[in-house]
Amino acid sequence: MGKSKIIIDNIYWERIQLFIEGHVDDIIINKHNFILRNLTETKELLANHVQINGNKFKARFNVAILDNGNYLPSGEYLLIYKGDYDYIGNINERLLDADQYELTEEQLEAYENQETENGKNNYLLNFYKWTFKKGGNSKTTEYTVRPMISSEVNEFVLNINFKAPVPKMNPAKQKMKALKLKYNQYSFNVRNTVFKFIFNTTKFFHLKKGNTVLFTSDSRADMSGNFEYVYNEMLRQNLDEKYKIHCLFKSNISARRNFIDKFKFPYLLGKADYIFVDDFHPLLYTVNFRKSQEIIQVWHAVGAFKTVGYSRAGKKGGPFFNSVNHRNYTKAFVSSETDIPFYGEAFGIKEQNIIPTGVPRTDTLFDKNYEQQIVAEMEEILPIIKGKKVVLFAPTFRGNGHHTAHYPFFKIDFARFARYCRENNAVVLFKMHPFVKNRLRIPREYEQYFVDVSDMREVNDILFITDILISDYSSLVYEFAVFKRPMLFYAFDLEDYITSRDFYEPYETFVPGKIVQSFDNLITSLDNEDYELDKVEPFLDKHFKYQDGRSSERLVRHLFGS
Repeated sequence: MGKSKIIIDNIYWERIQLFIEGHVDDIIINKHNFILRNLTETKELLANHVQINGNKFKARFNVAILDNGNYLPSGEYLLIYKGDYDYIGNINERLLDADQYELTEEQLEAYENQETENGKNNYLLNFYKWTFKKGGNSKTTEYTVRPMISSEVNEFVLNINFKAPVPKMNPAKQKMKALKLKYNQYSFNVRNTVFKFIFNTTKFFHLKKGNTVLFTSDSRADMSGNFEYVYNEMLRQNLDEKYKIHCLFKSNISARRNFIDKFKFPYLLGKADYIFVDDFHPLLYTVNFRKSQEIIQVWHAVGAFKTVGYSRAGKKGGPFFNSVNHRNYTKAFVSSETDIPFYGEAFGIKEQNIIPTGVPRTDTLFDKNYEQQIVAEMEEILPIIKGKKVVLFAPTFRGNGHHTAHYPFFKIDFARFARYCRENNAVVLFKMHPFVKNRLRIPREYEQYFVDVSDMREVNDILFITDILISDYSSLVYEFAVFKRPMLFYAFDLEDYITSRDFYEPYETFVPGKIVQSFDNLITSLDNEDYELDKVEPFLDKHFKYQDGRSSERLVRHLFGS
């Protein structure tokens, strides 16, 4: 996190040399350490040459050789000056003023029609874009360098996009690839045929409703989450004496089942009378279940925050209306009536099949005995928290999915965070989303104030010891609302996030706490204890129909009538 601004005043090209000119405020630059760093923090590329004159600088980047003799690869790159701290480059406001450009009426209309402020800024920054075309006019091979404000981090970046056709293979390799594709398709067809044959045969011999229960997930390795609470409640009610309970799990959606499970899964899917799922499960949507089977979705998240499923129809990554995904659930269980229309929308199922019993895994949040036990355990695991105010920093990831997920840690001013801890007898626990690829590096001088707890599996256990939650778009805020404690929402990219992902309810009026869009405002709110705490209890009452820790019991009794 920069302590002051590196201001970019101009961007221009000489052949393949990119020049960035600017000045600095409040700091002295005496090193030539200007770099480009990608957002996942896996590449740092030093400028080929830097001129410094007082508080002014000019950095030159040869894009053809910048990456250790190779061209600068595709991605988004921050401009950073590495001094005592990392200082992030910011674009001069003058370059974001439309009055500084001689826009035609058509251009001005296009500028005004941009949906977001960053959209308007990027329209102007497009005037500094440079595109290299192979041979001067190629439409298939292009290398584009585009200055822009990134929607992922709300910071100035250079967006590099190298578009090129896939190189032609020699005839032998083409033949091998074609054979491999043909084999893969044949193999898939065989597996699919065997899967459906086993499923349909088993289904035919189990037309009458029986006593088989199956817990299955394509993104959970074991009996945990909502599954664990439903299963334990079934055992508490002695339902294992009446029902045969099976479970088949995969750690993630791309993992392969072992040989035995490839046959066991379609068999149990055809036989089971009650099938519990807790996430997207592709194979379930490819078969026709008998009418007596219950397909029960106990979604892994609490409430309805960010849009999912058919709520994203027409958007990138969302299913379209003719998709079969999710539609065959016979029941879904949610925390309150408020969520019913949103889950009906997301899953494409009838709203009368969505039951607000409460979410099973939240039961422990209302259990005072469990709270005493887990607080004692957490103090053993994390002795640093004893006698301290605990701040949990738990944001969601940025990026387009599992492979590009990251968090921009430069958005955190560790020095100011440490000052807050020192003055308020506090510690900060960082719980990053499991998808995040870049690891948090806690400066050694601040290790007495900060702890990375990202590897701890049960985030709900951490909530028991948390006094203040800092998040952004994570559904964790539902669970934390149970404790009626303060929350802050550090949403530095809010406008772009709304445009690309969107929410079921307006974010500004929905979240149960104060929204801050800069780290300065975050620290100010912490210092002044300005959390807008009055929003928490109405949020809790709206989104938790039951606050008694008996959601698992209600769900099991609803299904099994015990």
